[in-house]
Amino acid sequence: MSGLRRTLGTGALAGYVASRTMDAVTGAFHARQSEASRRREEEITPGGMLVQLGRQLGAARGRELDDAAAGRVGLAVHRTLGTTYGVLAALLARRGKHPVTAGLAVGAAAWLVVDEGTALPTARQYPLVSHARGLVGHATVGLTTGVLLALTAD
Repeated sequence: MSGLRRTLGTGALAGYVASRTMDAVTGAFHARQSEASRRREEEITPGGMLVQLGRQLGAARGRELDDAAAGRVGLAVHRTLGTTYGVLAALLARRGKHPVTAGLAVGAAAWLVVDEGTALPTARQYPLVSHARGLVGHATVGLTTGVLLALTAD
């Protein structure tokens, strides 16, 4: 069991670090976007996706959250997802997938399900660059997770 525990812990840590790395990369990407694309995103999701996610989760619990509280909730979910992606990639690597391949596969699946899948009702409203930022972000999560798992492999 200690081998599995190590896999889970290593995966969780790799996913957390990858989530933080994703934020840096997508933040830089966002800063380079046109003012028009940033304005359009703000019209669709005021305060950003994490704030909107936090608001939705608060409403599901019968609470109206201000932007700061909603942002904290959204960020907690974002970090939890990143950690979970790391665990999933580590489990795939444990089953014989190369760690980088496992990380990239989980990152791609996360982009398809979380970014694109949950945005289906509004997907066509977003500028193409918004979708590209999500793809770059999740590729970053996958690659970072995979490299960290490869570096820690026995």
